[in-house]
Amino acid sequence: MFKVRITWPTAEQAYADAPSILDEIGWTARTLAALECFTALDREFYLRKAALLDRIALLDEPDTPGDVTETAVAAALYLIDTDRADVTGDPRDYVRRQYALSLTTDDQ
Repeated sequence: MFKVRITWPTAEQAYADAPSILDEIGWTARTLAALECFTALDREFYLRKAALLDRIALLDEPDTPGDVTETAVAAALYLIDTDRADVTGDPRDYVRRQYALSLTTDDQ
């Protein structure tokens, strides 16, 4: 039996071409403000939100991981659940890989 080794991008690699954190906060707020209550959100929203929270948590780490890190992990777990993915290890690695993949597929 062969094992496939998944290469996870580093945070720097995954977010190298990402919009600024402030731009992503604005995008998230505008997206939510434009919706009526109980509107279903698509995967892109949850991916970008999880990536945003991951990037914010990275600003606090490794010195003071706490609530921000827990929030980033919760958002990552929600995305994993949405994708019905089988992930072992750090759920934030999954977010980084999916974010990096989304940037490459959007460019094509």
